[in-house]
Amino acid sequence: MMKKIKTIEVGASIFEENDRIAKENQRIFRENGIFTVNIMGSPGSGKTSLLEKTISELKGQFSFGVIEGDVKGNLDAKRLAALDIPVLQINTGGACHLDALMVQKGIKELPLKDIEVLFVENVGNLVCPAEFDIGTVLNVVISSVPEGEDKPLKYPLMFQRANICILNKIDLLSYTDFNLEQFTKYLKDTSSAQIIPLSVKTGYGLNIWREKLSSLTFNWLSEKIEPLSIDWKGRIVIVGMGDRMKGDDGAGSIVAEKLTRTIKRKDIRIIDAGNAIENYIGLIEKFHPDTVVVIDAVDFGGSPGEIKTMDPDELQEITTSTHTFSLPLLINHIKITTGARCNLVGIQPKKIDVSENISTEIQKSIKKLIEDLSFELCR
Repeated sequence: MMKKIKTIEVGASIFEENDRIAKENQRIFRENGIFTVNIMGSPGSGKTSLLEKTISELKGQFSFGVIEGDVKGNLDAKRLAALDIPVLQINTGGACHLDALMVQKGIKELPLKDIEVLFVENVGNLVCPAEFDIGTVLNVVISSVPEGEDKPLKYPLMFQRANICILNKIDLLSYTDFNLEQFTKYLKDTSSAQIIPLSVKTGYGLNIWREKLSSLTFNWLSEKIEPLSIDWKGRIVIVGMGDRMKGDDGAGSIVAEKLTRTIKRKDIRIIDAGNAIENYIGLIEKFHPDTVVVIDAVDFGGSPGEIKTMDPDELQEITTSTHTFSLPLLINHIKITTGARCNLVGIQPKKIDVSENISTEIQKSIKKLIEDLSFELCR
C-alpha cells in the first residue's frame, strides 16, 4: 500500500511570514512618522545617483535616512553617508533582495526620531525585490534607456508593484534605438505606475520627481490619519457602492471605478456595484474570496468625510446606510456563504440629495482612500 505523501508549501509560508513582518515595519514607520520609499531597479540603472541628487536638493525640507542593500560591499553606502545623513548597510550574503526581516533589523539600528523620509535602496535586481513586501509606503522602480524598452514586458511584477516608474538616462535617447513610445505602451499595459523620464546626469526631469516626492511626503506627514485596520489575506473582493445621482452617496462607486485603474492583481476583484450590490452577490461568491471589503457612504455620526472601518456586528448598532435595503444583512450573507472576512469602509456623507455634485470633504476622502488602497495593494 502506497503511503500518503505530505506536501509542505514552503514558498507560501515564507511569503506569509514576510508579509506579517512587513506589517510590523509599517506600524514602526507610522508610529515614528517616517515616509518610506523602496527604490528598486537593475544594477547600473542609477538608483544611488538619484538618491544622491534627491537628498542633496531636498535636505532643507526633510530629514533623510537610507538603508542600503547589496550582496556585498558598502561603496554605495559610503557615497550616501558623505551627505551627512544616517545610512545603514545591509549585505545579504548572496540573496538577491531585501526582505521585511532584514529591513526590520536595520531600522532598529537607525535614529528613527531624526528621520522623516527613509529610502531603502534594494539589491539591484528586477525579479526578487518585487516579490517581497518590506513595509514601505511608496515603491519606485528605476529603469534606464540603455536597458531597452522591453523591461516592463519582461519583468511585469516589478512594474506592477511600482507606484512610480523613473526612466533614467533620457539624455542617451538620441544615441540608442530605445523606443520611448513603446516603453510607455508596455508600461501602461502592465502597470498603473506614473512614468517620470529624467536624467540624473543632466538634471532633466529631476524637478518633476522632486515635486512628486515632496508632495507625497508632505501629505503623508501632515495627515497622520490612522490607516484602514483591514487584514488583507488571500483572494480579495472590493465592492464600491452608491448612487452617483445623489451627491455624496456615490462615493463608494467612484472609489471602485478608480481602483480598477490602479490595482491590476489577478487575486483581487474590484466591483463597482452602483446602488445594487444585491445583483453582484453571485459574482462575489464565484470568486471564492478570503477577504471582502465594501466601501459605501454610511452615516455613523462622524464628521463629514471621516472614514471608519467596521465589521458586520458593529454595523447594526451604530450606522444608518443611505440605501433602502439592509446593508448589514447583505454583508452577513456574504460572510456566511463565502466564509470570507468582511469589513465595511464607511465614508460619513455631508449631504445626500438629487445631484451629481460631491462635497469637498467627500472628494478628499475619495482621493485618500484611492491612494491608501493603491499603495497597500499594489505592493
